[in-house]
Amino acid sequence: MSPESLPQVSLGTAALLVFIFCVGFVMLRGVARMIVGTVILALSVWVAFIAWQNAPTLSVEWFGKPLSAVSYGLPATAFVSTFLLLRVLIKVMSPFSKSSEPSRPGSLFSFAFRLLLALIPTALILGICVTIIHHAGSVAEIRSYAEKSLGIPENQSKAFVQQLKNTVAAVLPEAWLRFLDPLAEPERLQLAKMIATQSQRDLPPVIDPATGKPFPRAIIVDDPQLQNLAQQGKFGTLLRHPRLTKALEDPKLRKFLGIKD
Repeated sequence: MSPESLPQVSLGTAALLVFIFCVGFVMLRGVARMIVGTVILALSVWVAFIAWQNAPTLSVEWFGKPLSAVSYGLPATAFVSTFLLLRVLIKVMSPFSKSSEPSRPGSLFSFAFRLLLALIPTALILGICVTIIHHAGSVAEIRSYAEKSLGIPENQSKAFVQQLKNTVAAVLPEAWLRFLDPLAEPERLQLAKMIATQSQRDLPPVIDPATGKPFPRAIIVDDPQLQNLAQQGKFGTLLRHPRLTKALEDPKLRKFLGIKD
């Protein structure tokens, strides 16, 4: 069964399903424990994702190059550390969490308050899912762009991931996406695509539409690490690499990409 044959679910429908799922748990016994546990898990995943985004930068600062051990080990360590630390803090700050006081029938206010509490894990879970989908779609977009320049047919799984990203981008404002996934901004994504294609030596140079002349290669690709990452197909690391951030500070490159200061 191909990914395209799966039923498409809109972001609004997904949000409603997650909300209903959280509400169902809220109405069960142990509502406080469920809410706290969900928030702890969501925050741990969020911290791990932030660590994963910044892992290449930290790896370059610490070791002079991006290492797979840092790219994957740092997020895993961040997740476990955050999860355990939050659990300890909750136990210390909630000495009455195991109260034996009998439960009472909930009032309308209590019911409404529980619905409000259910929005917290819903928002966190959706935020994490949207960010992961958007970033994975951006990486798949770079890979498809590079493979297309080499005449490689588009893969269905990559197209499906890109379609999910486009669905998210069509629903959420651009400012929200820049906040949730700053390392996949349009300008950064465009530069990563150019590096992915120009790293192939047999490809023609990029032509300046204003002058009709090719841009100097150094404007587009002047860093061996970025070229090597593109040639090795490590497009996720390429997109998050700190030297890509530094390259975007070049006035000539910013002008070429149409970035307004």
